[in-house]
Amino acid sequence: MTVEEKTCRLCWGDEDDGPLVQPCACRGSATWIHKACLEQWRRTSPRVDAAYRCGQCMDHYRDGLSLELLRARLQAERADGEGTVFTLDTLAKQLQVQGKYDEAEPLHREALKVSRETLGDRHPDTLACIGNLGALLYRKGDLAAAEPLHREALEGKRQTLGNRHPSTLHSISNLGVLLKAKGYLAAAEPLCRDALEVSRETLGNRHPDTLTSINNLGELLHAKGNLAAAESLLREALEGRRETLGKRHPATLTSINNLGELLHAKGNLAAAESLLRAALEARRETLGNRHPSTLKSISNLSALLRSKGDLAAAELLISVRALLALLN
Repeated sequence: MTVEEKTCRLCWGDEDDGPLVQPCACRGSATWIHKACLEQWRRTSPRVDAAYRCGQCMDHYRDGLSLELLRARLQAERADGEGTVFTLDTLAKQLQVQGKYDEAEPLHREALKVSRETLGDRHPDTLACIGNLGALLYRKGDLAAAEPLHREALEGKRQTLGNRHPSTLHSISNLGVLLKAKGYLAAAEPLCRDALEVSRETLGNRHPDTLTSINNLGELLHAKGNLAAAESLLREALEGRRETLGKRHPATLTSINNLGELLHAKGNLAAAESLLRAALEARRETLGNRHPSTLKSISNLSALLRSKGDLAAAELLISVRALLALLN
């Protein structure tokens, strides 16, 4: 079996010239890049998005450099009196992805306020800001505040973009997920099914948004107790995300975790434990110990260990989680 040689996609050097990393979802010859080459490109590229995402696959980097460069850009724009809505919103989303919800919220709110004032309530950028603030509040667990924002974003996108626009489908899916979280499963299901059906037709089965819709419907069916149908969807989402995003992408790790939870519910504890441990290990390495997704993985693995009767190990994990939560 031939081992593929790792080379930097920018300078074509190998590991002798410095550590090679996989910073995004690029595949093939674009998989690897020297850490130093990537940082230089992100600091010097004329692309407006180079600070925070790959110019080829558009995957976000989710690291401290993204925040550093975006904060510097926002500070410069404020000093020059330039429009800052795009940078405000982008920095807020980067903070949100990295689990820094309290830092993200005032930026999301400022971006929405400025966008309403300058562009109006039905402008696509304003509707995006509305949805982004709703998504953050959902992540923070404030479902009551998130719901009217999700509904406003969806109504506005339906009126201005149409029912089959990818952005509209995103809002349909988000509202379905929120209603599921509130326990309104009957109301959530048609939204989740609609988002998935149209995404398959318009974007294809392997588009990231379609895979998200597949995962969301699988999670809903899990909540309804239809474990067989849920498992099929969750496995499809996981397979698609592994192929298109890679094994360590946050969305892939979400799918690994979700399938692990479902197998736990089905009583397949051995298979569930393997998945939950893999998700936890990768989240610790890629997101950090205190990220909300990592904390969720700790809770899920602890619950599984309790089911296995390993109470000492389960209690230790819960203690670790409590300590990490206090540090946030």
